[in-house]
Amino acid sequence: MARVLLVNPPFYRLLGSHYNSNSLGIAYIASTLNQNGHDAWLYNADFLSQKLYANLRQLFNGFVDYKSFFDNKDADIWEEVVDKIIEFEPDWVGYTSYTANVSAIDLISKKLKLRRPKIKQVIGGVHATLDATVLKSLTALDYAVRREGEMAMLALVNGQEPSSISGVVSRNGLKLINDGDAEVNKDIDSLPFPERDKFWGLTNEEKLTVDVSYICSIRGCPYRCNYCASPYMWKRDKTQFRSPDSLISEMHYLKDNYWNRTKEFDYSASGNSSQKSSLIIEDNTIVYFVDDVFTVRKHRVKEILRRMIDDDLNMPWKCEARTDHLDEEICELLAKAGCRRVKLGFESGSDRILKQIQKDETTDDMRRGANLLKQAGVPFTAYFMAGFPGETDKDLLQTIEFAQELQADYYSLSVLAPYYGTKMYFDLVSDGYELDKKPWEYFFHQTGELMVNNSISDRVLEQYLSLNELNNRAGSTVDSGYF
Repeated sequence: MARVLLVNPPFYRLLGSHYNSNSLGIAYIASTLNQNGHDAWLYNADFLSQKLYANLRQLFNGFVDYKSFFDNKDADIWEEVVDKIIEFEPDWVGYTSYTANVSAIDLISKKLKLRRPKIKQVIGGVHATLDATVLKSLTALDYAVRREGEMAMLALVNGQEPSSISGVVSRNGLKLINDGDAEVNKDIDSLPFPERDKFWGLTNEEKLTVDVSYICSIRGCPYRCNYCASPYMWKRDKTQFRSPDSLISEMHYLKDNYWNRTKEFDYSASGNSSQKSSLIIEDNTIVYFVDDVFTVRKHRVKEILRRMIDDDLNMPWKCEARTDHLDEEICELLAKAGCRRVKLGFESGSDRILKQIQKDETTDDMRRGANLLKQAGVPFTAYFMAGFPGETDKDLLQTIEFAQELQADYYSLSVLAPYYGTKMYFDLVSDGYELDKKPWEYFFHQTGELMVNNSISDRVLEQYLSLNELNNRAGSTVDSGYF
């Protein structure tokens, strides 16, 4: 039996906030290891025992402090994380990665290697999948896992020769041995439910505040948006769907074992949230289907929604969707099944930009879908981005006008960061943009900085970023972006 600690590195804490939800990628790996006789725990270094979170404007403003943490390699937070890992006395440590936290993983893994060189360290997740040579720059790490990590990590921990494991990148002196992407799990219904109990470093009382109500019902996305990492992380032709039986079974399990809180759900307080200095988030009060697009395959979605209704689950929930998947029947079923919010990626109000980013939706499609949700009484979040290559003031003003027209219940605003590994990233690098010279910590979408656009004026960008205040006066609120 091996002791394994799977780590979600600090990110939101560096921005002056925190993140208290269960990270499903490593939670699935933990449950798979535990089912096979190992002792695997989860350590969320972004957790704080607080209900108050920074709002979007504060996250943007926190970027300066965020960058300073990487200038100070002896900052308290790095020592705190390494101390927590050592306290666990692991044989193996695994880190979940996305591009913006790679610098944090580099710092932590080097400190850990100096103090406990015998611990085996592994990186997995999105960035490790998209960057086959990540071990060249993260020199303290022993292995990388590309794509689905359950079977690859199990094989590593079981002692199988790393060079023979599908999806594992290992070292041979100065050379890397790369066996390609991990094989797709052919039957995701057969995976154990993600770990929801073994949280390292928390008191029993704090464990009750971890939001374990995330559920994944689809792995992958069949769409081709060129700014999104998902088609490249999962491969568009590898999208997998859990059965309605499996999904409803997990909802019952969640309700029977973790849904015993009597809290009111309040993520921003009502009304004038623009006047509030922070967000209030109560955990384990709403299920979040974290699929890229929950509404892929209409017949499957309708069956799931009818099962929720027939089983009288009475569990509020939210999901990500596309407007062109919605019809009148689906929207009515969403309302009856307890959907409290649909999160929609509108991205832009300019059809020119939507075509450029390969969204495969038009503003007319989006208007229609938004109106169907309104008619059914289902609230929705409108996601928008600014700063696309070649986007002009005229385009962004169309986005502002479109956002105001939609009158969404919630807004989530961001500035484009071309994620490593996406088609947009490589297209821009080939066009001469020096994204490959940027520190990894710049690659998240709440920097407030235009990375690849010099056409949008400061005046119009500020008008865009102020959309939340303008619309909150009309009763809308801002989606926290955390959950």
